[in-house]
Amino acid sequence: MTRVNFFKVWNRGIVKTTGPAQPTANHGLMLMMFKGTLCGLALAVLLLSPIANAMAEDKTKGINANRPPLAGMVSKQDNQGPTTAKHLRLGIWNTAGNLTTYTIGNSWNDWVLWLVFDKLREPSPYVGQAEDWLATEIKQVSDDARTWEITLREGVKWHDGTDFTAEDLAFTYLYYREGPANRWTHHTSAVPRMEEVEVIGPYKVRVTSLKPMPNFDAITATDLPIIQKAQWKDIEKPRTFSDLPIGTGPYRLVEYEADQYYKLEANPHYWKGKPLVDELTLVMIKDPQTMFTALKTGELDGAARSLPPELVKQWADDPDIEVARAPSLWGTWLDINFVRKPFDNRDLRHAVSLAIDPNPMLERIMLGMGKSGSHGWPHVDSFWTRPNLSVDYDPERAKALLDDIGFKDQDGDGFRENPDGSKLDWVIKAASNRPLLMRAAEMSANQLKDVGIKSHVVTVDPATFSALWRTREFDLRVADITPHGIADQDMVIIIYNGDKRRRIVEEPEKDAIVDRWLDAQTREDRLQISYELQEYEAKYPNRVMLWYPDGLFAYRWQSYDNYASSAGYGIFHKYSFLPRPQRVGTVEELVN
Repeated sequence: MTRVNFFKVWNRGIVKTTGPAQPTANHGLMLMMFKGTLCGLALAVLLLSPIANAMAEDKTKGINANRPPLAGMVSKQDNQGPTTAKHLRLGIWNTAGNLTTYTIGNSWNDWVLWLVFDKLREPSPYVGQAEDWLATEIKQVSDDARTWEITLREGVKWHDGTDFTAEDLAFTYLYYREGPANRWTHHTSAVPRMEEVEVIGPYKVRVTSLKPMPNFDAITATDLPIIQKAQWKDIEKPRTFSDLPIGTGPYRLVEYEADQYYKLEANPHYWKGKPLVDELTLVMIKDPQTMFTALKTGELDGAARSLPPELVKQWADDPDIEVARAPSLWGTWLDINFVRKPFDNRDLRHAVSLAIDPNPMLERIMLGMGKSGSHGWPHVDSFWTRPNLSVDYDPERAKALLDDIGFKDQDGDGFRENPDGSKLDWVIKAASNRPLLMRAAEMSANQLKDVGIKSHVVTVDPATFSALWRTREFDLRVADITPHGIADQDMVIIIYNGDKRRRIVEEPEKDAIVDRWLDAQTREDRLQISYELQEYEAKYPNRVMLWYPDGLFAYRWQSYDNYASSAGYGIFHKYSFLPRPQRVGTVEELVN
């Protein structure tokens, strides 16, 4: 097939993508729905069609009973501070440049992006339910769940005053599909892979994917930020883009200094209403101790990272600071570099998993503030995690398995050698500015020692540690993982079976499960197949979960006291700055 220059296509004003057409199932019947009033006979036919059954599918299908814990106040005194503010100064900890999907850096602070940009539905793909936002309707129109139609909200304006239309949405999907990868592009280029994007009206778009996407409205639509065609259509190198971004969100970025700060002003014309805080200054502070000291001394009005356990207890009765519990859906894991030998051996990874006991880590490091990693991966509170999923801790079985696969103590020194007789000494890396994760690395090394595996901890500077995700220069590492990696169902499939990893490490049993998941046409089928994949991962993990921390966030209540919880984001997000009636359905209000 001839490849078309993507940017030239858009500059010529062509909207429909090139390539083979993907016919919409029962297309004639769908047209009847949009042309006048249906007669009784046609309505009866429609109701009996497989499309109608798919469209009428219960929204609770594909969602289990798991729910994040309730939000609330931890502080002994729940003060009643101001519900509006002229200016807030908040601490963040990402290493971003400009505020775009290509320069935000990672998903540690993606809530910052949502201040400027909106999604079709909100708040997130993490909770199994969402409110219409830039879309007023998202409808499946094919019985195989490959084709969906999106009706957009009219009257929404970009920050430059121009209209948001279907052209912008279609452009966004194609730009993400064809351009360089970022944290969000997998929703159009991989899982799912969008084959055709059509503008079928000024505020209507039809998308067709290579594989079924039964969760399009619940995952893709709730995670993908929409960008303006006029600003981006000529940008061929988005990572170097330095102009101030134009979004539809409640705040406009007016100034930034890379790795130092963002300055944002409220959008007075926001379609949801003017935000409650006029100006936000987001200060980048990478060291957690420095950030919390700045909050304590009044240099910051809030710290947008979870408090360490010892500070939670210290600040519970602080008269100037309130501490709120809000589910962040984060996790901490022992990441196994399974693209490096010998960790490509799934039985070795099984033995490592059997040797690690997360429970004492939760109690000693996190002081019990969270849930044990023994619940497995994905996040224990995710709406699609298998109920009662667990990972065994059994050091005796670990020893026997290591013997079986040739990792034995051949020289009698108390430590095992590799099957070829060479010395074994794994390196466990941790960031030098993360004392809790350093302690977890040490405890992991001690537990591995108990089954005869020699390892040692190496701390590296934060920038080097952050780059390990890309460079893969490690044996094991103890790291945070955001909701995007443990509560977004589509992204977890990428992590389980991403293209790069699949080429290097072939596991036919796992690959077969993933292929069935990709072919599944209903939410419920995907949920059940995902349970199988989770069981496989619990036995042959790429990562061993250590704990799921409580989301515990601190702020100075006399500056602003109108925060609310949104699962996956904590309390720092755009919904906390919207009037209460406008944030219904996206948050849980904080109560004692």
